[in-house]
Amino acid sequence: MCITKKAVKKDSSGGEQSSTPSKENAPPPADEKVAKNEKESSKKDSSKKENKDSGKDKEKEKADDANNPAKTPAPDAKAMKIVKPWVQRALDMGVADLAGEFKTLSKWNPEGMTTDAFNANKDKNRYQDVPCQDKGRVVLKFGGLSNDYIHANYLGTAQNPKRFICAQGPLENTQHSFWAMAVQEKVETIIMLCNCIEKMKIKCHQYWPEEKDKKLSFGEAPNQIHITNLGMKKMSPEEQCINETTLKVEWADGNRTIRHLQWENWPDRGVPETNLTAINLLSYTRASKFPILVHCSAGIGRTGTIVAISYVQDKMMAGDDCMAMNELLKELRSQRPWSIQNEFQYLYLHRVLLAYFLERHKDMYGDLLKGENGEKYTKWMEDYKSATAVPK
Repeated sequence: MCITKKAVKKDSSGGEQSSTPSKENAPPPADEKVAKNEKESSKKDSSKKENKDSGKDKEKEKADDANNPAKTPAPDAKAMKIVKPWVQRALDMGVADLAGEFKTLSKWNPEGMTTDAFNANKDKNRYQDVPCQDKGRVVLKFGGLSNDYIHANYLGTAQNPKRFICAQGPLENTQHSFWAMAVQEKVETIIMLCNCIEKMKIKCHQYWPEEKDKKLSFGEAPNQIHITNLGMKKMSPEEQCINETTLKVEWADGNRTIRHLQWENWPDRGVPETNLTAINLLSYTRASKFPILVHCSAGIGRTGTIVAISYVQDKMMAGDDCMAMNELLKELRSQRPWSIQNEFQYLYLHRVLLAYFLERHKDMYGDLLKGENGEKYTKWMEDYKSATAVPK
């Protein structure tokens, strides 16, 4: 968890001072009147400043809470009615049956899906067997591009129809398009779930400057986009696997600061060892007002999984039934085809949410682990560890 220090309100110094004794009923001297007026004015100014500072402090507290994984909103009563049967279903089915549930849908694609733009831009697709459907694709309108295509789709949640943009990792010839999309969609946060090189293979082009104060430029004037690295840190002391780089993005009509969050140790087609890092990452970005741009290499496996976690969370918070997880997978894939590539990522989706409810919010859902459910959960975790283990 990332613990953020809250702002401390400033104390007021409005205590009364003793007055100088004067003769009864005698009017105060002129200079005393002035002093009194100045004192009252000072008290008013102090009160105004205190109120202003207090308002700033409250705004800062809200901002800190929004970026603090420890402040992840707890499920409310409406969500609890959905969570309890969902947890019970996951425990009752077990790892093997959940993996089997995914396999029945592993090749499912939206009915009537068209990929005309994808087929017409083969040089802009990282993988020719990972389609980008026409429905819901991001259409570029930024100047200086060869056309409006980029391998990216919007993916909405229960709360926001354009909460995410799921994209493939930029190629060398799509970097300008990638940043044009970020500018056009007013992106504040980019989540990168891969490394540029994995197992000696290029998974994503290095589309941002790695070193502080370095700048990269894409495109030709007057449509150039410049990216400057303002500095890097870890997302939080507990999440050392996520690098947070602050990038200044400049173009002809303006500039913006974008947070770039790179999760370094999530293996391709596999699952990370951590359970709550995904929750912490999503919590850290929930204050973003505009679409969150998420990518890995193909933009469907790791990308689809992290977005699915947020998708299910949002539906639960809205009080929507989430029991039919196979139908939820179809909903995701109707927006970004092939989201969640394999049964391991499908199991990881369940593992993260089980950890979120049964470990982080144990005070609410601890009763679910009483009796045989406690044994079921222990076995579930053991089977999960065995199923997702990387062969040596």
